[in-house]
Amino acid sequence: MTTKSNEKDVAAHWREFRRSRSVEARNRIVEHYMPIVHKLAEIMARRLWPRVSSDELASAGYDGLIAAVGAFDPARGVKFETYCRQRIVGAIRDWQREIDPLGRSGRNFERSMNLAEERFHTESGKTPNSQELARRMGLSWGRFVKMKRTVSASHCVPLETGSDRNDDSRIGALVPVDPSPGPVHRTERELIREYITRGLKEQDRLILTLYYYEKLTMASIGAVLGVSESRVCQRHAEIVEQLRSRFANSACDLVA
Repeated sequence: MTTKSNEKDVAAHWREFRRSRSVEARNRIVEHYMPIVHKLAEIMARRLWPRVSSDELASAGYDGLIAAVGAFDPARGVKFETYCRQRIVGAIRDWQREIDPLGRSGRNFERSMNLAEERFHTESGKTPNSQELARRMGLSWGRFVKMKRTVSASHCVPLETGSDRNDDSRIGALVPVDPSPGPVHRTERELIREYITRGLKEQDRLILTLYYYEKLTMASIGAVLGVSESRVCQRHAEIVEQLRSRFANSACDLVA
């Protein structure tokens, strides 16, 4: 009875929003769909760095939900629950890029440097200096110094991010998240994704995005979509087969 009542309430809120486009009606709709944001944030937070919480991801996801409410067109024949998931994931990914000051190359360098330092210490019993690290990593001195300065700068927290600022967590969250590609590589990947998924249903686009771009498991994707893992696997296989047929005779000069 409660579920039916909630469905009637949200339907009424949608009618009011389409009629008036009022912020009040929009906020009531957003409040109804907030659990979707929290579920997505919790699942995506599991693969990120420990100090990036699901609450921080949810804060970014709300922007996607609000945008989805404003842009949703029921005439397209897509359920809002499916449509908003795509927008929420996109907003979270945008936030991840904003707070990662290094990008993929810097993050790879940092991991390699830490690994080289650990191995050097294990073998020699002492901490290596920068020149020894550069030789161990096979880098020129100039390249090593430049990359190390970049990494060091990324861990510096600005003075104005103290507790006296009335700002949300995303501005001060300088702890890097999962590695992301550089601007050029990222743009290429986005263009490729848009090209490949063009014409697919919203849910199918979301499955591909979560699996190939967000690296979620089939079980996690099922939890996001509210379906079983086996159903996600089945649908993924169908999507791949559909894309293979579409591009079978196309000469695609794409670099992933």
